[in-house]
Amino acid sequence: MRKTVMLLVLAGLVVTPVLARDDMPLARTPSEMTGDEIDAHNSGLAMSDPGYIRCRRIEQIGSLVRKLRVCNTNLQWKRIADKGNQDARDSMETLARGWSNSQEPQEQLMPANQPQ
Repeated sequence: MRKTVMLLVLAGLVVTPVLARDDMPLARTPSEMTGDEIDAHNSGLAMSDPGYIRCRRIEQIGSLVRKLRVCNTNLQWKRIADKGNQDARDSMETLARGWSNSQEPQEQLMPANQPQ
């Protein structure tokens, strides 16, 4: 029983600083941080932690070799992916309804069975 309580207390002490660290705003955006600053921020964090910073290299349009380094926290990457997925769903719903709802007056529309 004592071991269980002690483990829970230790687990609480370990988890609490990590949770508090997630809520702290960063001094600069992750993309502006150097690799050493990112490493210092990520030290002690699990790779699946929402506050863990990940960087990606994105190809620059018009260049064969130039790439842009974009860094965000796991939480920010998740929000970006969720927004992209929602935008895609919204687009598909719009396409399913039809490109547009015609607002032209009925007298200006040509009947389909009359010759032009």
